[in-house]
Amino acid sequence: MKKLEHRNISLIMGTSRSIKARNAAGTYLIDENGREYLDLTGDFGRLTTGYCHPAVQKSAMNLLKKGLFAVTSGVYPGLSAELAEKLAVLIPGAANRRVALLESSFLAKNLAARIPSILGKEAEVVVLGRAGTGLCGAEPLRRVDFPGENPELDIEKSIGECDEGKISALYFRPQDFILFGLERLARSLEACAREKGILLIVDETEIQPGITGNPFLQEELGLIGDITLLGEGVASGFPMGVIVLRPSLDNELGIIEDARPAPILSVQAALTTVELLEEELLDRVREMEPLLSERTKEIEEILGKKGSLVRRGLLLRIAFREREIAGAVQREMLSRGIIVNNREKEAIYITPSLIIRKRDINRAFAVLREVLKEVLS
Repeated sequence: MKKLEHRNISLIMGTSRSIKARNAAGTYLIDENGREYLDLTGDFGRLTTGYCHPAVQKSAMNLLKKGLFAVTSGVYPGLSAELAEKLAVLIPGAANRRVALLESSFLAKNLAARIPSILGKEAEVVVLGRAGTGLCGAEPLRRVDFPGENPELDIEKSIGECDEGKISALYFRPQDFILFGLERLARSLEACAREKGILLIVDETEIQPGITGNPFLQEELGLIGDITLLGEGVASGFPMGVIVLRPSLDNELGIIEDARPAPILSVQAALTTVELLEEELLDRVREMEPLLSERTKEIEEILGKKGSLVRRGLLLRIAFREREIAGAVQREMLSRGIIVNNREKEAIYITPSLIIRKRDINRAFAVLREVLKEVLS
């Protein structure tokens, strides 16, 4: 047989990771050479319950055995209704709201960005910072670099535009306020939006539910979104997007009804994930607070004036005054078998799965102390 020549095909994918995974379990990846890596990223917010959690795996296998893995949630509505009810209990202010279960967080994000124009609002949707990742930009979107060099000024400007009626919606990620100590600004923004009838679109698609000890990050900010978005983390990595709407939006958004629903396999995984959050994982994160507080203080002492650290539960960001230090820390951690997130050039993030054990936390912080002493010296 003649060998095919693929002359006009290119594969588009990220190639920055140097780990070729062969297997995974819990919070560990194993590469093709058999080396173990402790994953402190939770696969970038998708793996709330870690790799191959037994309960999630079992619930998914039960559906696979029934041959129902390929159907959508619309064909098997019982599970979907049960999941919607559970989410309505967990999400702040979600009682009596409408919950849409969709096939991906990408779809949920882009539908949410269209909602203001569907409602007849002609003003711009202001997208703050990385919340805009994955948005296609077909709607009147204006992206703001946030948190930038002067986040207070950026928010004051947005509040002024709220007053002038130039904004129809504010689209943001709660972690961008929390990890930069800007909770007060978030509440000021919410107050202005409520007064002027501007929609708050809260994007929680890129972080694990429960990572701070509260089910969702909105509670950390003390606000409630008009539209809340959840991603694959709510289904322990299975493809899913969730849109939660406040009641007054319910009857005007047929576009969501026409969107592709979540696969039933994802709905089952999400049900199991939510049950694990309710029954054990939220308490687990809260119980680790004394240990995390002690380990964090040790890191702050090493950082001194060369960096800053903000932590809420298992969610941690370390920023450095010299941008190149973050990359060096990430590489040194990886060489010692620990994966951290370095998506921001000047910072590293730690966002582990909620099943992480105390001994792994102690190991991770011991290695981090060692690396920081070397890199900062």
